[in-house]
Amino acid sequence: MFFEKRIDTRSKDALADFLASHNRYNTMNSWNGNSSYANCVKVNRLGINGTSLEKAFEILASDYWDEIRFPIREFEKSWYGGYTIGSNGRSGGYLVLYEAEVYSPGHRSTCTRCGQLNFQQAVEGSVCGVCRAPRVNLKSPLKWVRAKSSSIDHRMSKEDYLDMSHAWLKDRAELVRSFDAACDQVRNAFIELINDFMVVEETVMVPQKVKRLERI
Repeated sequence: MFFEKRIDTRSKDALADFLASHNRYNTMNSWNGNSSYANCVKVNRLGINGTSLEKAFEILASDYWDEIRFPIREFEKSWYGGYTIGSNGRSGGYLVLYEAEVYSPGHRSTCTRCGQLNFQQAVEGSVCGVCRAPRVNLKSPLKWVRAKSSSIDHRMSKEDYLDMSHAWLKDRAELVRSFDAACDQVRNAFIELINDFMVVEETVMVPQKVKRLERI
C-alpha cells in the first residue's frame, strides 16, 4: 500500500485523526474555496527512482491516461456512481475525490464497426459519419458518471470530526480508504506502463476540412 493506510476503526480518535490529517486539494479552481480528499500523483512523488523516473517523464508526454484509468471506473461502480475520482492541479498532479452523479448523455445509436456514438436514432440505411459502417440503436440509454464541484468535508478540523458519530466516521473513513486504494491501483498501473511499454514516435496524418472551387 502506498496511499492507503490501516486504521483502528474501533477508535473514534483514530478515525478523526485519519480524516483530519488526510491530504486535500481544490475540487475545481483554487479560487472557489472548495476542497476534498486528494493524493499527489506527481511522478517524482510516487516512489519511482533512477531510469524508471526518466521513463516516467517520457510516458507523461504520450496518450497514456486511458491505459491506467480503469481503477477509477471500478471505484465508481463500487459507490454506485455517487463518487468519482478526477485529476486537478498543474499537469494533473493530484487525484481528487469528488461527489458524483449518474446521467444519460443522450446518445441513441452507435456504429457497428468503430463504436462512434450518435445522438440520432438509427433508421434503415443509417451509417456512421466516421467510418461509414451501419449504425444501430442502443438497447438502453447509456449511464455515465460526472463529478460535482462541491467540496467534501471542507475545513473540518479534528474536533469537528469528533463531533460526528462513530458510525459516520467509520463510513467516511471507508470511503476515503477506498479512494486511497483506487489511487494505489492507478499508481500500480502507471508503474506497469514503465516496466512493460516503451514510448515511440510516429507520424499521424490528421484529416483536415478545406474549401475549394468546383466548376458548376
